[in-house]
Amino acid sequence: MAKITNHGLFSPKFRISKLKNLSSLQQLKEENGFTLVELIVVVMMIGILSSIAIPQFMTAADKAKQKEATGIVAALIKAATAYNTEYGALPSNAGDISEYAKFQKCTAGTAATDGGKVCKGAQPQPLASTDTQFYSSSGHYDIEFTSANTDADNNNIFQVKANPNGSGYASSGSAVIGCYNPINSVSEVYEYTAKARTATEGKGPGRNYRTC
Repeated sequence: MAKITNHGLFSPKFRISKLKNLSSLQQLKEENGFTLVELIVVVMMIGILSSIAIPQFMTAADKAKQKEATGIVAALIKAATAYNTEYGALPSNAGDISEYAKFQKCTAGTAATDGGKVCKGAQPQPLASTDTQFYSSSGHYDIEFTSANTDADNNNIFQVKANPNGSGYASSGSAVIGCYNPINSVSEVYEYTAKARTATEGKGPGRNYRTC
């Protein structure tokens, strides 16, 4: 007797194949991408996180740059203290303090305006003996020191100021001010905060000497 093969609509093989096709269609349907609403939500979340993270990162970066100025100001104050201890007078220029501390400066022609932009690729140079003002090797700070000013009792004091410098950093950086009073043996290194500018606090250039 001949074997009858049924490939019709109701054959088991056809039904199994149909079920597999339906399963594949359902799987494809379940693997669809994000909806427009979901994409909008994701983009909004990224925007919110960026608006929070980027300012925090910039503040941390500016604070790290300020530490360079703090180190220079503190070293100048210590050098002035050592000079006064040995000679009984205050240093008047970089030559006087070179025995106790040596500093490097950025000598790029546009360091005053471009700051780190031009100083990054410039070779730092040692201070000249007559220097009382210089740009830090990074170009981020304009540093000045003097022993010509006096305190409330008309005693000469050593003062240092480091103001943020360069078009890319001057307005966002914070100054560092230092002072040494040999009469009362008081020294001070003061860091301005990264808050909005006020008369006594905040970021930006143009901070003047302080007495101590």
